[in-house]
Amino acid sequence: MMVADPRSILAKLGATTPERLAALRSLKNELVGHSQKKEDWVRYGVLRPIVGILSPEAYEANDEDTRPSFLALNTFTDEDAAKLQALQLLATFANAGPAFLTPLHAAGALPAVLSSTCLQNDHASIVLAALRVVRDIAAAAEYASPSSPITLASLADSLFTDSHLESFYHILTQKTPSVDNDSQTQMIACLIKILCREERHQSVLVSSGILDALATKVASFIAFEGLVLPRAEMLACLEGLEEYIPAPALSHASLDGVLGAIASIIGESPYRACKLIYSPSILATLPLAEIDLAKTSMSSLGLMELPGIRPTKHLNFQPMDLLLPYNPPQANNHTVIPPSSILRETQGHNGRSASKYLNNTTPRTQSEENGASNNDGDGEEAESPLIPLLICAIRSWRSVGGADVLGATAILTSLFKAGLAYKTRETDLGLLIIPIILNILTEADIFSKLSDVNDWCSNVSSRLLPVEEMPAILARLITDSELLQKAAFDCNAVKILCKLLKESCGPPPPLPKSWSWSPHSRSRDSTEELPPECRLGEEGQHRHLVHRIKVRQNTLKAIGALATYKDDYRKVIVEQEVIPCIVESLNPAPDNPISVVLAACYTVRMLSRSVNILRTTLVDHGVSVPLCQLLRHRDVEVQVAASASICNLVMDFSPMREPLIDQGVLKALCEHAHSHHASLRLNSLWALKHLVHSASVDLKKRTVEELESGWLVRLICDDTEDDALFSARTRSEREAAQEMLDDMDEDIDMGLAEDQSRRNWLSTSFYKTPTARAPADARILRRAEARLENLREAEINPIRKARHDDLAIQEQGLGLIRNLIGGAQSSSNADSPNDTTEMIDFLFSTLGQDRLFEILASKLRVKVLHPFSQQRNGTATETRILPPQTKIIESVIYILVHIAASIPRHRQLVVSQTELLKQLAKLFNNQDREVRVALCHLINNLTWQDNASDGPGCSQRATELKKLGFLTKLEALKEGDDELDVRERAKSALWQMKPNY
Repeated sequence: MMVADPRSILAKLGATTPERLAALRSLKNELVGHSQKKEDWVRYGVLRPIVGILSPEAYEANDEDTRPSFLALNTFTDEDAAKLQALQLLATFANAGPAFLTPLHAAGALPAVLSSTCLQNDHASIVLAALRVVRDIAAAAEYASPSSPITLASLADSLFTDSHLESFYHILTQKTPSVDNDSQTQMIACLIKILCREERHQSVLVSSGILDALATKVASFIAFEGLVLPRAEMLACLEGLEEYIPAPALSHASLDGVLGAIASIIGESPYRACKLIYSPSILATLPLAEIDLAKTSMSSLGLMELPGIRPTKHLNFQPMDLLLPYNPPQANNHTVIPPSSILRETQGHNGRSASKYLNNTTPRTQSEENGASNNDGDGEEAESPLIPLLICAIRSWRSVGGADVLGATAILTSLFKAGLAYKTRETDLGLLIIPIILNILTEADIFSKLSDVNDWCSNVSSRLLPVEEMPAILARLITDSELLQKAAFDCNAVKILCKLLKESCGPPPPLPKSWSWSPHSRSRDSTEELPPECRLGEEGQHRHLVHRIKVRQNTLKAIGALATYKDDYRKVIVEQEVIPCIVESLNPAPDNPISVVLAACYTVRMLSRSVNILRTTLVDHGVSVPLCQLLRHRDVEVQVAASASICNLVMDFSPMREPLIDQGVLKALCEHAHSHHASLRLNSLWALKHLVHSASVDLKKRTVEELESGWLVRLICDDTEDDALFSARTRSEREAAQEMLDDMDEDIDMGLAEDQSRRNWLSTSFYKTPTARAPADARILRRAEARLENLREAEINPIRKARHDDLAIQEQGLGLIRNLIGGAQSSSNADSPNDTTEMIDFLFSTLGQDRLFEILASKLRVKVLHPFSQQRNGTATETRILPPQTKIIESVIYILVHIAASIPRHRQLVVSQTELLKQLAKLFNNQDREVRVALCHLINNLTWQDNASDGPGCSQRATELKKLGFLTKLEALKEGDDELDVRERAKSALWQMKPNY
């Protein structure tokens, strides 16, 4: 029963300021802790008057005599008190759940709260109250239904704009620490952690200076804990960074949320990870330099160094390492993994990287790896002291908050995966961090069992966060690392994760409705006549169910990461009886959203790397049926993940191959191979390549016909992505130039169009400072800015991505042709030469014999790249070239190997391709061993003699090869190659070639 009279309260809310203030206080006393009353007051239409109090016009009509004098402007007036009470009331409504988002949106609450009168108010309590409203709205949006007018995505778009980020930056960069500023910082950090989930938002938070401001907060805690490195102040003065050493944080202050916000901004970006360790406050507080503690003069100090992008240099004095336990080298072998098994490169099975469980299924090219590891500094470089400091902070997890440990672990993972740590840190992570992650996960799981599913106070929610987020961090940390996977397995990770997965898939506990009983009717008919701000929206999802979904999604990622390499680990996963949960997670449903389906596809893909599991467990549980259905899903990312998971299921040894063909997988994959989405096109070609391997001639011909021969030629020949980007860029440049011509009558340098377009993805400024001093005055920051520019352009340059996509697609297209003509099977005779010959002639007739050989030759030539601008600053741009890629070369040679393995007519045809053979002759000194081996195979096949009638032809082929210099090349390989396998293959080719000329 209401204590306050609604009509009286509503009337006072539109009256003078004292009456408003009294009405607001009375209303707040009645509403706090009473969900039913909040709903009733929404029906009475109280939200719009409350929101109106926040606007500056609200006081102009009735309060002319009560407005403060000029001297009293800084005092807390009744107007300010009313504004504070109004904000607190809005937070109360927002805290009531997702159903209240609809009326709050209709009443215009969010724009009012985000206005300058609230966020830029002179009174810290009002700013804090406004931030709390936005925080509570964001918390409610996490559980809102998709039809809600306020979602996490829409809220992020509203919040992460220049004007609001300027307010956040002003709050975060306050020079004098205070209790209010600490609370405001925690609110902003919480908002960033909840909302920052997309690349565009992460980028704008970096460019607006928010990441640097948060890094400064971390530096202030480093100062408070007394962990500023020796001589840091002196080095900062020498480098011009003295203003970036912050004052120590207050003793009662907290890093709560700050580390999590930094981790959300960094994400999986090496550029943003590097931006953190190059933040001025981090450089100034944790400097890198050779320091002699015996000398105290500034003249004895060396220059400050930048942390390395691929650090290998160990300084003589690294004080942060003193915080960590000493790990003798002999302790590493029996504790984590034998050294001999660390030699594998960080690429997954069959050359696939497992680092992106969604769609990044191809490793970088060698040139990209070299470019990524190329430091601009001279010689070796050292690691940032922030890395051992984070390890130390994580090891103190029992004395710090759960959110802080999560954030520190996520940041450390980002820095390690970006290559910013010493390679030897992998052992430290296995010994010191992996056990802690699993201990935290175990304790948080025990706490979740003891918690009331309907008790979601802030304390309970924060203690359940590790169960939701730690598996995802663990998955990212151990992906592509056999050593860390071994460490996790030894710490019982499989059983812990599988237990969590089974619990998240089991029947949920009984969950009561979130609203209380009311004698009033709640039917839709009774509320539809009310204005939008007086009607509640949908209830949304229960927090416990959302928690279960997050646990399911992230444990699937972690289980998939553990299954990347070792069959032993996959076997233990299967023994935990979680395959039914994984297969169930492949079926889209309200409790299986897209994120869960994607993670389940990834896990199936990793488990299917085991032939035994593929042929038994996955078949028994019918995994092919949901995956085939997912190929037709409306979401393209689901199609990408499903096509990646299908790859192993259609291999020749898979019992699921024929059922999948019967279910229409061939048609679906061929359709996806025509997709505009590069990743879907790539994965579909990859699956088709596996589908035709050792398949019947009929299936191979059906594949070519379904895919269309002209499209196959285009995929392996044309730079589709590069051409599309070039066309789009050229069109945009023409439009931009035309707009400039329309506005100006003077001559224009057309190179400006490229500069403008380039600035769309590459900012020219990486540091933002509230002081008048230009950050570029500091030498160390100038060097950091140059390196950050190169990193950012390499990471998000669309030209680089387009060309990488093209190379990956062409590699799989060539691999498809290789499998089409290699190992064909007929119903009567497996691997029959006649079948191989038939497929070669079929491809010659459908693709064009001359056209095919010309395409193969073109893949071996140096490629001239598109010049994206013909003129820049009055001079022509330098032409860029791209050498042939190793994987492409291998595919071309093996296609020729298969053709040469056919009949003499086909071998003679290959030898007649003089220009193609000249290109091949240049490759005998290729750095890749597989290329040299493939060339030896080719010579072996070309000089093979089927029978006596083939003798003259074989001699002729050998003579032609000798004229082209192949004999000399083979002799050089036999005598001087470093690889035994290459020398033996060359010896065999020479033995067969010499008698024939």
